[in-house]
Parts: sequence; structure tokens; C-alpha cells
Amino acid sequence: MDAAFAVDGQAYGRLLKHGLVSVPKDLPQSRPSLLQALQAAEFSRHARQQGKSRSSKLRRAAAQPQASSLASTGAMTSVAVAMLCSGRALVRRSRRGARARSLRIRPCAAPTASTVPLAPRPVDVSALFDSVSERSKAAARFLAGLKVPMPLLSVYTALPTLSVLAAVLCPRHTRLARGLAGALGCLLGTMAGSFLKAAKKDAAACSIARLLSEHMQEALSVEELRSLIAEERRRFGVPVGDRISEDWEDVSLCELYEALLDKVVQGPENDPSDLPNLQRLKAVLDLDGTVVGNAHRHAAQLLVSRGYSGVEGEAMRIATDKLLFLSERLFAEEVPEEAGKYEMIRLCQVLKMADKEAAERIGVVSRALYQQNLSAVVDKVDAHTGEALAGAKAAFGLAGEEAEKMNADTYKQIAADLLSGGSLASQGKATLERARGVLQLGAPAADAAFVAVASPILRKDVEQLTSSLKDEAGTTASDSLKASATKLATRAEELGLAKSPAFRCVKEGFIATLRSQYNQACKDLRINGAKAALQTLDKLVAWAMAGDVMLTELKASEQSLSEELPLALPADPLSGRRLYGIFLERSLSGEAPSGAAAPEELARALELSEADETTARVETCQPRLREFYESSIEKAEAAGTPLEELKPDLSDQMAKLKLPFDAVEETAIEVYKSRLAKFNGRVLKAHESQQLDAARGFLELDKSTVRRHHIKAFAETYQSSVEEALGRAGVMAPESHEALFQLRERLGLEEEDTEKIFNSVIEERLRALMVPVRDAWEEATYTKEALTQLNKERGKDIGDDPRADGSGGELGIKDTPQLENVRGFKLMEELTKVANFYKQNKVLKEDADEAAEESYPVTVGKWIEDKNKEEMFGIFTWNAVTCQETASRDKWTRVKPVVGGILGLSPKTQQKVMVRMVSRWCNMFIKNKIQDQGELSKDDISTLTDWVPMFFGIDKDVTKDMVQATNKGILQNKVLGILNKPVVTPEDLANLREEVSKWELEVAKDLELSQPQLRALFRVEVSAVLEDPDLNDEQKVDGVEASREAFGLGEKEAMNEMHDLIKSRSRACLVNALGDLMQENSKDAVREMQRLELLAAFGDSAGMELQQDWEVAANMRQKLLKTYVAGAEKTPNVSLLERVLDLVTA
Repeated sequence: MDAAFAVDGQAYGRLLKHGLVSVPKDLPQSRPSLLQALQAAEFSRHARQQGKSRSSKLRRAAAQPQASSLASTGAMTSVAVAMLCSGRALVRRSRRGARARSLRIRPCAAPTASTVPLAPRPVDVSALFDSVSERSKAAARFLAGLKVPMPLLSVYTALPTLSVLAAVLCPRHTRLARGLAGALGCLLGTMAGSFLKAAKKDAAACSIARLLSEHMQEALSVEELRSLIAEERRRFGVPVGDRISEDWEDVSLCELYEALLDKVVQGPENDPSDLPNLQRLKAVLDLDGTVVGNAHRHAAQLLVSRGYSGVEGEAMRIATDKLLFLSERLFAEEVPEEAGKYEMIRLCQVLKMADKEAAERIGVVSRALYQQNLSAVVDKVDAHTGEALAGAKAAFGLAGEEAEKMNADTYKQIAADLLSGGSLASQGKATLERARGVLQLGAPAADAAFVAVASPILRKDVEQLTSSLKDEAGTTASDSLKASATKLATRAEELGLAKSPAFRCVKEGFIATLRSQYNQACKDLRINGAKAALQTLDKLVAWAMAGDVMLTELKASEQSLSEELPLALPADPLSGRRLYGIFLERSLSGEAPSGAAAPEELARALELSEADETTARVETCQPRLREFYESSIEKAEAAGTPLEELKPDLSDQMAKLKLPFDAVEETAIEVYKSRLAKFNGRVLKAHESQQLDAARGFLELDKSTVRRHHIKAFAETYQSSVEEALGRAGVMAPESHEALFQLRERLGLEEEDTEKIFNSVIEERLRALMVPVRDAWEEATYTKEALTQLNKERGKDIGDDPRADGSGGELGIKDTPQLENVRGFKLMEELTKVANFYKQNKVLKEDADEAAEESYPVTVGKWIEDKNKEEMFGIFTWNAVTCQETASRDKWTRVKPVVGGILGLSPKTQQKVMVRMVSRWCNMFIKNKIQDQGELSKDDISTLTDWVPMFFGIDKDVTKDMVQATNKGILQNKVLGILNKPVVTPEDLANLREEVSKWELEVAKDLELSQPQLRALFRVEVSAVLEDPDLNDEQKVDGVEASREAFGLGEKEAMNEMHDLIKSRSRACLVNALGDLMQENSKDAVREMQRLELLAAFGDSAGMELQQDWEVAANMRQKLLKTYVAGAEKTPNVSLLERVLDLVTA
């Protein structure tokens, strides 16, 4: 805070020193010189200092007798007198103290409207604090001037002194009387001590006010003044940093700050001394942010109360703006920054003002104060002014951009004063250079400010020149124009303008003249007509050319100029095109006066883009070109001369009009369209076709360019001719095809376009032919009841047609159908008619591939659903193959691919339909054979795999897959039968596997068995392998592995199954052996125990753990083992069986 004030205080000192403060409003409006302002400021300051020094000497002289008197008569006597004289003051002080401490602010009644001065005066700080000191209590003023040690004036000295004094002065000398007097003295001493404590605090405030009155505006530094104040505080018992001083600081020091703040707020507007005074006071009193914030908040409350009391208008605005500005600057010194923002928010809440409005009003005050400092720069610029301005900018919190703008405006004012005589002297240049340094302007900013002032002066000279030359620019000699340019350059040098801004200024003046002429031309064209506009345009072009001469001369003197030379005006595109159009029209018609500029010069002067110039030229020249085309064609047709002879004239016209290719082609197309319109909707004659070809050649149009227009003109004509050629029979004769070819050539239609027209007619006829096809298909596939219901819905009655009694589901398929009774015979005939119609009318080209899908430009499409189309083709292709009548079969077979193509079926789809039909027959054949024989014989399989593919023309894999599918179903049933048998033998599985392999199938992959089913088959086969006594362990392992692979089990899965199988089979063998033994069938018991031994031996060799719950008692297991040992043909492995059967004792 001290450092901040040091900067601001020094800045303010420099402002006072150099006269950069504003003149009070009550002075005359004429601005005094800087020297007069300095003299006035210095005189005022010395006068105040001399008056204060005299008053302080008088006060010190008056205090000396008092000090000597006290020294001679005793300090306590004077204190007692002061106490008795100030009794009422003590009571008032005690009443006021509690309220002041609670509020922490100086109690003050809201002033009325009559108390607000009408003409505020600048704040006299010395007088203010003198007044504050004089308003102090009498005891405080007395103690402030008393030159005795203040510790003597306390309860510790007053109590014994008054007690002894009372005892001595007691009129009765008895012990009791003196004791009572001493007690009364003690009471008086206690009261005196309390009074002295409060009086010393008031005396401290009074003494500080006197110090501020004497030294606040002197050259005494902040630290020195702060030291004096600290000394006074220690003297009166309220030292800095002591806890007992905090309440006194919050009240007394805050009252001193509030007194100055309140006076400043009520002072004149934009007084630059207000902020430094408050900052200095805050620094010397060492006030913290909380005290200052409360003071400003209280000042805001007082302002609001004044507003309620009737103070409003300009005075209220000035006071509010000053308070906002001072608060913002003082709060800005707080650390952290958030503390200052918080205090500012509190202030705005009291004033009921938004943050944005407060910021705007603060900015207004900052700019006004800084502008006062800038006013001195206009009068005088010296070496110290720049530092003062920099300090002022920082002190007033002005943003850098705003300060730069205001500095630039001041620089403009200085430049305007220097140029007021019409030129810039050399001394003026030096002054501007110094001003630039003082105002801290960069070279670009200073140059821009000077150009902004000097350019209007040069512009007036340019306007005088243009007013005298613009109407006569076309007749002014080049030398005269160059001389005028030289005068302008000389004038620019007199004004101190550099070459580049001078050139721009002159060019802008010329462009302004050009714009006025352009505006006049637009107005003339709108009001007075094209003739008046053309006269103005002639002047505009002449002035543009004259301006180019003068600008060239100006640029010749300075080669470094980078400005573009051509004098041009960026005109509005629409208006520019209209003006250019009438100018070009006059040039093309030959009505331009002699010496008139070319249209290109006008386009350059108006800065028309290439696109705009082209657009205007097209708008003007296209009608002329069309007129030339039409007149040339009509003239040639009337005279009977070839149009080729007029080609040279056309070339000359093209060179004159300079139209782009697109515009020429567009015009030619429009002319050709108008020629076509004469023959629209009828067949051309031979000479008419020749005339059209000649016109197209003259217009240089390709056939592809006019193709669309020929289609639009003659498509209906060609379509009618095709329909007429088809006739009612629907078959076109060869002569008709030739006639249509000639018609296409005469109408100028392309082959592709006539094919589309031809196909559209064929499509309509095909749609009509497909109606009987649909009816025939419905008769062949629907039942009589369904067909009757369908026809009823359509409003059609077919009576009792015996052919309509179909079975529906069979779709016309019979093993050996007769010709008369072919299911779908009518459908076959109708589809054959469609195919013949297609081929006879050459819709299908003679050399086209009938199987290729792209050979059929016209198909049924979406008229019939895909499912129904496939069923139609299925019936047709089945009957074409199975028909026993040779002629019909051959006829239907020939058109079969054509029928499929017309129905929109691809070759792949046709084959798929055929396969589906054959599959139905094969399934029926297999079903019958299975029902009769239970399986397919070799002859049946040969029929399916050999004869059927050959007869129906399908792939062998199709029937082979069907046979496999059939056998797969049979084999699946066999597997289910095996699994459901109570006892499954290995022979059953061997037969199954042999039959599966015969059909090239696999049990695991092709029979679609579940995993549990596969595991069950594996257990059956492995059980037989493991219990076979003729196989060794290696052979058994191979058998298990082969079974695992056959049934598709994994190694781990097979191992788990085999382990479970061995344990379960072993337990079953043991239980069976026990049963046989119980029935006294020792032979069977030995056989079961032998199986157990085989299983145990294999499991032991495989490393399996076979011990389990055998469900047989141990003594019975021992008995079975003994029985087996006694009855076995071979010596058993007793140790293995004992270990497995858990008979080994530990």
C-alpha cells in the first residue's frame, strides 16, 4: 500500500508542479497558461504553509506558560480543575462512546437539502482537520496541548494523590473524618482515572488531527508523517499494534478518514487532488481495508439518505460518481484482489446499482480526470509532462486502450493548432515530435492521427481542383493535368503529409468525384433516360482517365508507393451492369460520338468483375445475335440460297459481339427451338427435314445438343407411328420396321431414344397380354371355389368351365399328362403367345442371347408378384419337359427361356425354379418308394442320380443331395431305434457305420445327432471293445480312439466317458456276479468276474482310479474273489482285483 501511494503521490506532486490539474469551475472559462497555473498553485501552497506555521507557533507559545505553571503549582491541581470543568463533557462522551463503538462509524444526521452547497469549493485539507481538531472536547484539546508525560495522568497517580489531598484538606482532624475524606478521595481518584483514560484517547485523535492539518499537504513524506502520528499515539497510550488500540482505531481514525471522504464527495466535480489526499491519509493513518470499506459504505449510506432528503439531479450524480471512482481506486490497492471486489460489491448494494452501471460511471470519471491532465499538453509540452501523464493514467485506473485513444485525440488537437495557419512549419514538426514522446504514442499511431487532421485540409484543395476539371476532363491537355498533380504534391509537402497518405488522400478525392458522377448517371438513367445517362458516363470515363494521368504523375515522384494506380469505383453490380449495357449498346449501334471511350474503359472505371461484364454483355448482345440468326435463316430460306454462304457475316458479328461460348450456344438453341416449334406434333417432310439440318449446321449445334428438343417435339409422333404399325394384331410387319427406321432419320431422333419409345409401346401391349396369362394361371392353380370367389370379387362370371376345377396344390404336375388334359394348358398357350409377340416384333434382337438377362428391355416387372411369376414359369417349364406330345413339347421348349426373360427371371432364378419343380417330383417319388419298400433300391437311386438329371437338365448334385437327405432321415431313424433298444450290440453299431459310410456321410456331422446321443453310441461301442478278451491293451486303445473320432468326441470328453463307463461296468459286473453266486451259479459268476478283471486291467494300465462304492459288502467281495480264483481257467491277477475291490488291509 505504501509503494502504491508513493507512486500515486509522486504522480500527483508532478501534476501540481507542472500545472496539469484542472482549473476550478468558479474561475473564468479562458484557459490560463501553464506558468500562471504553476504560480497560482505555488502561491496557494506557500500561503497555507506560512499560516499553519504561525498558528503552530502561537499554540506552542501559549502552551509554554501552562507548562511552567504546572511545573510550579503541581500537575494534579491542573488536572483536577480540568476534570471539574469538563464533567458534563465526560457524561456526553460516555453516552456517545458505546454507540460509536457499536456502529464503528461517526454518528451523523442526514443533511437536508438546504445544507448541500450550490457551488462546491475545492477541499482545503488543512482547514478541514483544523475544524475536526477544534470540534474536539475541551479536555481533549487541553490534554493535546499539555507538555507533561501522559503516564502521570492515570488512575495510578490520581487515586493516591486525591486520597492524600482529601485527607489533608479535611477541616476536621479526627481520624474518622480524615479516613472518610481519604475514602472520598479514593472515589474521586477512581472517577478521575476513568475520565483521564477516555480523555487521553480523545486527545490522541485531536493531536493527530492537528498533525494532519499542519503536514498533510506539505512535502513531508508518508513515512515521516506516519512516524509523527505513531509517536503521538504512544504518548497518549494508544500505540500502534496494541490490542487495546484496536477499538480506538476503528472509531477515531475512521472518523478522521470519514471526515475527509465526506468533504471530498461533496466537493467539486473531477478534482484531481481528491484521490491523492485520500490515499495519503490512508497510508499515514495505516488503515486496513476493513476500516476503509466501512467508511466508504457509510459514505454511501449518507448519499442515499441525502437522496431521500431531496438532494437529487446533477449534484447527486456528481457525488455518486466521485464516491464510486474513489472507492474503486482505493479498493484496488487491497490484497488479495477479491477483498477489494467484495468491498465494491457491498458499496454497490448500498447504492442499489448494478456492477455494469458502476463500471461505466467510474470510467467516465477516470476519463474526465485524465482529460484535464491532457489539456495542459495542448498548451505546453516539456520533458516532465510525459512522466506526469503516465502517473496520472495509473492513478486514475484508466485502461491502456482508452488512454491511448485520448492521447491520440490530444495529439490531433495539437496538430490542428499547428496547421491552423494552412501549413506546418519546421518548428511545428519538432513540437509534434515532442508531443508524440510525451503522449507515449507509437510512430504508426502518431502518423495516423496527423493524417486524420491534415488530410481534410488537402482534401479541400483536391475538391477545388476536381470541381474545375471534372466537366472538362476530356478536353484538358495532359501537361495541364500533370501540372495540377505537381501542385497537389507541393501542397501536401506544405502540410507535412508523407507521400503515401497524400497519394491516398488525392485518390480518395478523385474517387469521390467519380462516385458523384456515377450516382448522377444512375439518377439520369432512372429519371431522364438513357441519353442523359450516356452523357454523364462520357464525363465519368474522361475523368477516370484524367485522374489516372494525375495519379501516375504523383506516383512518379515516389517510386516506393505501393498503391494501385487505376482510378476506379467499386460500383453496385446490378447498376454497373445496366450502365455498361447502355454504353455497350450505343457502341455496337455506331451512335457513339467521335472520341468516345471504349466500353472496356467504363468497365474498368466501375470495377466491374469479369463475370459482371460478361453478364452485361450477354444481356445486351444476346438479343442482337438472335435477331441476326433468325433474319439470316429466313433470308436464306426465302431466297433458296445455302446458309453456308452467310457464315462470313456470322463470323464478323461474333467478333463484334464478343459473346462467350455458352451464351452463343444458348441463343442458337433458342433459335433452333423456335424452328422446331413450327413442325411440332407432325411428321416432317423431306425438305423440311433438310431445312432443319441446314439451320442446325448454321447455328453450329451438334445432334447431341438438340437431342432433347427433338424428343420433346416428335416423341408423340413416333409413338403414334409405332402403335399404328403394330395394329390390332399386335405383330409388326418387316415393312413397318423399315418405315419406322426412315421416320427416325427424318425426325432427327437417336436410335436409343426411338428404342425407348418403341419399348414403351411394347410394354403397354405386354401388360394387356399378361391379363389372360394371369387368368389362365389362376384357373390352373386355384380350386373351383377359390376361383369362383376371386372372380366374384372382380365382377367376372366364368360359369361351369371344367378346366377351372384344378387341385391347386399339384400345380399341374402329372407323371404322364395327356395333351388335352395338361394342367395349365391354357397358361402354356397364353405364355407362348406372349413369347411370340416378343420375338416377332423384334423386341428380342435376332442375334441376342436368349439366356442373357440384358436381352429383355421390357419385362413384366412388378405387375405380378415374384412368387406368382416363379410359379407360372414352374408350370411352363415342367410341362415343356414332361409333355408327351412332341410338337407341343418342342414349341414350348423353344420359347421357355424367352418366357423366363419376359417374366423378369434371371437364368439363375429360372434354374432354381426348375430344380424346385424336380425336387417336388423326386420327393414324391422317394416318399412312395419308402412307403412301399422301406428303403431306396439301387435302381431307385440310379433313377434319381442318373436319369433325373439327364432328363430334366439339372445338376447331378441336386438329386444326389436329395438322396443323401432322404437316407440321412432313414439313418437318423435307425440311430433312434438303436438307442431305444434294451440291448445294443456292437454289430448294430457296425452295421450303422457301414451304411453311413456307403452314402458318404458321417455320423457326427451329417446325422444331426445331439451330443448325449453321440456319447451313448460311444459308450456302447467302447464297452464291447473293452470287454473283448481277445484284444490286448494296445488294440483296445486303437478301438477307443477310432470310436471317438467316428462319433466326434473330444479327447477329454472321451476320456471322461470311458472312465465313467469302466467304473459303472465294473460295478455292474460285480453286482451281477454276486447275483449269480447267490443263485449258486458259479460259472456265470466267474464269467462276470472275468469281465471285471478285463475292465480293471485296462483301467489300471490307463492310470485310472477305479476304487469306488461297490454297493457289495467286503466279505461278499472276498467270497466272489475266492470263487473266481477257484473257477477261472486262467490264473487271475489277484493283487489287481484285491486293490481294485479295496480288499487289501493296511
